[in-house]
Amino acid sequence: MEKIKLFCLPYAGGSAMSYMSWKRYLDKRIELKPIELSGRGKRFVEPLYGDAKDAVDDIYNRISGELDGTAYAIYGHSMGTILTYELIRAIIGKNGQEPLHVFFSGRYPPFAEVEDENVYMLPDREFMAKISSLGGTNQEVLENKELLDLFLPVLRADYKLVETYKHNGSILKLNCDISVLSGKYDDYVEGKSVERWQECTNKNCKFYEFDDGHFFINKCKEGVIAVINKTLLDS
Repeated sequence: MEKIKLFCLPYAGGSAMSYMSWKRYLDKRIELKPIELSGRGKRFVEPLYGDAKDAVDDIYNRISGELDGTAYAIYGHSMGTILTYELIRAIIGKNGQEPLHVFFSGRYPPFAEVEDENVYMLPDREFMAKISSLGGTNQEVLENKELLDLFLPVLRADYKLVETYKHNGSILKLNCDISVLSGKYDDYVEGKSVERWQECTNKNCKFYEFDDGHFFINKCKEGVIAVINKTLLDS
């Protein structure tokens, strides 16, 4: 049997490494494909994205050769949900191949009207205080000036991508089931129309809640991957 490709898109400040530990828990019939975004990891010397369109165009060009008719799914967390949503629009528009399944994680839908703060414009100290309040940022990075100097531009560019993103056109309507994962104590999504994700599919939409905050994908990793394994192998 051909493996199901699982493309994974990271949160703000994340990289392909954010998902590498998933390999040991994923069923062997699922092939992990963590996406490395420009300006981080092995692509550290490449320029950061100016906006979501730049990111999606780049991601599509990097994975288009793998969209060959074999089954694929996409998982995006937080910023990664915006990129996932727009990437699927690009794939369907250019290639026509719909995913087997989509996992939207840790964020409300792109078309939900929410007043976002312009966090990316804050001075460094206030910016980092805001980011660290969400959790997920390595304490070693926060306490090491050299690491912070490298990390801050990436994080700020990612927040700018998220906060300047505007949903355009009609709501994406998929012909596959989707899953929506969130943290029970995630202040970032609380009261922000998470249930509207069901508008993105003509099929079924399942909601999963984990006992943690915004970065539940780290603390509740095994539970998240259990959902992925069951969902994809039952599809």
